[in-house]
Amino acid sequence: MSPDIGRDMARALRRTLLMLIALAAAVAAASGPAAARTVRLSWQPSAQRFWRVDGRAIVSLFHNGQCTMWAQQRRPDIVRQGVEAIVSREIAAGAPEDVGDWDARAWPANARLAGIPTGHAPRARALIVFQPGVLGAGSAGHIAFVQRVYRNGSFLISEMHAPVLWRVTHRRLTAAEGRRSGVTFIY
Repeated sequence: MSPDIGRDMARALRRTLLMLIALAAAVAAASGPAAARTVRLSWQPSAQRFWRVDGRAIVSLFHNGQCTMWAQQRRPDIVRQGVEAIVSREIAAGAPEDVGDWDARAWPANARLAGIPTGHAPRARALIVFQPGVLGAGSAGHIAFVQRVYRNGSFLISEMHAPVLWRVTHRRLTAAEGRRSGVTFIY
């Protein structure tokens, strides 16, 4: 085999491998947090006990390189309180079957159900949720972490999967962008 043929084959193999990686990333991006992995849950008589037994399995569902993974890592308290509130409601209804929708767009409703305050002003350590179509958010919405708020009202966020899976990036938003319709902060 000539050296040129070997190099050409290596290049073709690299291109094929890169296309497969891109395809896998696209499939993962199209799936919501729950689609990243399936786990078996053990329903318990109380929401707090459910979290003690199944919390680790619930958290593992977020390990997918998407924005919700970063939000869960930065504010695990919101996920825990939200899941416990949803499970409490399910137990009270006699139908413990659901831990809720944890696509980014659903986080404000889950937070409110758990009694976690939401609002329209940025605060350091808050999560910011963009509803679908707002400031580039996809059909599942987008969620990020507020790192810092500046005197002029602008603020710095950190976010994952914006646009690359598993990569955390930062951007500064204006005060006006934080007040847009379809933007909610979870405190």
